[in-house]
Amino acid sequence: MDYKLYVTQLLDYDPSSVSADDMTYMVRVINSGSSPKIRSYFRFRSQSAASKYDQSAAHRLLELGLIQIIEGKFLSGSTNYSLTEKGIFCALSKLEEYPPALLIKYFNSNVLETLVYQFFEVQTIKRCTASLYAEITRYLKGCITRTISSLHGIKNSGSEEQMNDRIRELELDLIWSAKILVLKLAMMYSEANILRSTSGITKDNAKVAIYELENETKSLLSKDSRFKSFLKITYEELVEGYDEIRKRSENE
Repeated sequence: MDYKLYVTQLLDYDPSSVSADDMTYMVRVINSGSSPKIRSYFRFRSQSAASKYDQSAAHRLLELGLIQIIEGKFLSGSTNYSLTEKGIFCALSKLEEYPPALLIKYFNSNVLETLVYQFFEVQTIKRCTASLYAEITRYLKGCITRTISSLHGIKNSGSEEQMNDRIRELELDLIWSAKILVLKLAMMYSEANILRSTSGITKDNAKVAIYELENETKSLLSKDSRFKSFLKITYEELVEGYDEIRKRSENE
């Protein structure tokens, strides 16, 4: 995975330049079936106040590099938009809750391939339950925070070598976060922990429903080759570390 590409696309990202109104429009871009359609400039005068607001918001986000024009119907008199890589990162950093469409619609973006889809298959994210989605959201928020805190130092590196070293530090930090996530998920969806998660529920029907839902999530993860491959690597490292610590303890 090219973490240098991930970082260099974000070097000019400025969280303070994005307003709440900007985010409102970006959410519309994310949630629309394709993308919001804005009439051309030549029809601007005849638009309603809401349409003029959309036009203004779109122009501002284009200038910030957070959205881009995508191909629409020829001579339709409207323009379609989608998020750029920087726009996807902005949405991840600014939104309290992620619309499922954000992770699904932009699955082939570099940002999401780097942070999510090298570890999970698309179908897992499409079909994941609320508990799994919550864990992935929490993990992503941590990744975004770490990335933002690293961008200033990377941007102001004194040399190419120093920049590469700082990008490598961020890469290792992000991979550690992914390792913690997959280990947590493996433990969360063990039979014992699924049963523990329902122990405080008094109604049998609700307890059974939650158990079946969580068991379905375990089945989903068990079929995800990317998740299993990364979990195997992480588990082997964990066992190796445990064995070395145990042996050192026994020899002292």
